[in-house]
Amino acid sequence: MAPNNKVKIKDLNPASNKPYGVYSRFDEYFNLLMNAVKVVSASTGEEINYAVETFIKRGLFENGAMGYDKMLNKWFYVYGEGLNELGNPTNLIFVTANGRTLTRKAYYENDIDGAYKIDALPVPMSMAQLIKATTTFMENCEVAMRQNLEACKTPYIVVCKNKDLQLSFEQALQQKQEGQAVVVVSEELGEGLKAISIGVDYLVDKFSEARDQERDTLLNKIGIMTANINKRERVQSAEVNATLGQATDYIYLLIDTFNKQCETYGIDNKMVLNGSLEEIYLDDNDQPNDVDVNDVEVERTQNYA
Repeated sequence: MAPNNKVKIKDLNPASNKPYGVYSRFDEYFNLLMNAVKVVSASTGEEINYAVETFIKRGLFENGAMGYDKMLNKWFYVYGEGLNELGNPTNLIFVTANGRTLTRKAYYENDIDGAYKIDALPVPMSMAQLIKATTTFMENCEVAMRQNLEACKTPYIVVCKNKDLQLSFEQALQQKQEGQAVVVVSEELGEGLKAISIGVDYLVDKFSEARDQERDTLLNKIGIMTANINKRERVQSAEVNATLGQATDYIYLLIDTFNKQCETYGIDNKMVLNGSLEEIYLDDNDQPNDVDVNDVEVERTQNYA
């Protein structure tokens, strides 16, 4: 009986195998966002339980909101039902990570028995989706880089008009590979060959630049400063301040939104920045320090003089 050589369509390109060894960078950058801020006690400033803090931040950044029940003093995933005159839900469905649910009336004033929906941003949006959009673009750039690099390795193609000349041509190629500076061939061999140009432009550097630009923009959005290492001239202080402004505006959009709601509803939690951005570039009032990179460069030059 003849062997069955049929192959199913689903086996031709298994979904589990990504092309050219590219893997998703989403988790890498989502972890950076998780570490960019921390949740502490508003009254004492002390750090809260790690598991609770991670649960709060993950829910805020993945789902765009978290729920808090004052009677239970617990945080939950949250979904809203109904609509009041301001466009906010009238009832809240609290959900634990293992699927247990609790329905409460939604409160919007400070109440000892209140139940609240805490939004990550003023307008519903998921930071995870923002990160995913950028990391998907980066993955596509990396796939294109590998495809282009492989295409540049395509062997040179030569057509022999006469099959009898093939051996002579292979001997000439062997001499070239062995390091011969000059390879002498007959006139007949030279006239019997036809070269086919299949050259591919090297574009890896362009794909890499596009990927890195998107990466740097994403890092700024999660509160991490980046340096323009591709720029040949000196980086001006105005450019640093512009990047600093973008980084602080994005990360403090998350911080201020969370803190405003917790303050309004009397929840003893607040979000603070957890990174070098605040220590180096911001003063005690969370305003940019008067940092001039040109002054720093002059000082560094004088120290080494």
